Amino acid sequence: MKKWIYFLPALTFYLLIFLLSSSHISVDLDIGHLDKVGHFLEFGLMGFLLAIGFFNALSVSSSTKFVLTLGSGLILAILDEFHQWFVPFRNSDLKDILADAAGLILGILVFRCLAGRKKPAGRSTR
Repeated sequence: MKKWIYFLPALTFYLLIFLLSSSHISVDLDIGHLDKVGHFLEFGLMGFLLAIGFFNALSVSSSTKFVLTLGSGLILAILDEFHQWFVPFRNSDLKDILADAAGLILGILVFRCLAGRKKPAGRSTR
């Protein structure tokens, strides 16, 4: 049961996303697709945080952990866009979900690269 604590950072971050997307305040910088960059970075961090949970809490193959991390992140992205549909002065956009998906993949890959650098405990580096 202790292993589920690894999901706390992702849960906390998603609550922050939910609160911020509940706001009717919108920043329209009118600079191309700058909001998509925001989605990419936001869900890049989400992918990283979800990977912390799935890769530390589950005893399944790495590919299964990757799929579960990406799938749960996509569900959260879709829920966020669905939620924004009901918030005044906010809108939902499929392109936002695509940017979220790309960010999730990057976040998971960054986690895997950083986790792969850790040396197993008790092993010699000779």
